[in-house]
Amino acid sequence: MRKQSVNLWAVLVCVVIGQVVPALWYSAFSEQWMALNGFTTEQMKGATSPVPYLASIVSSSFMAYTMAWVFTKIPVKSLLAGFLTGLLFGVVFVLFELIVKDMFSLRPLMLSMIDGGVSVIIYAITGAILGVWRKYE
Repeated sequence: MRKQSVNLWAVLVCVVIGQVVPALWYSAFSEQWMALNGFTTEQMKGATSPVPYLASIVSSSFMAYTMAWVFTKIPVKSLLAGFLTGLLFGVVFVLFELIVKDMFSLRPLMLSMIDGGVSVIIYAITGAILGVWRKYE
């Protein structure tokens, strides 16, 4: 019997996608996101630190590797199963938690949907990739 293991190439692809999708997402929702946060264009232009980008890469790496490891234990063995499991993880572990925290912080629900929605999409895509692109020992 073959044992499923973490596919590091698939994880790397997921990390790259975890950087591209938010860039596109926040480009589409930039005006609404800035307004809901109370940011001005000048404030955003002044925010040039690379730290958030580095944190995003590290976070995406841990998320994708962890999901790949979990998929070897469940095991997830198809695109659809990976997509649905990733979607479930994104909604339950990210979106719902973010909505609750934002409610206590008196932030608008739409802001939670913008910030959490991109995570749900990334988790679902990551799940699909990891579900279909498996590695066996």
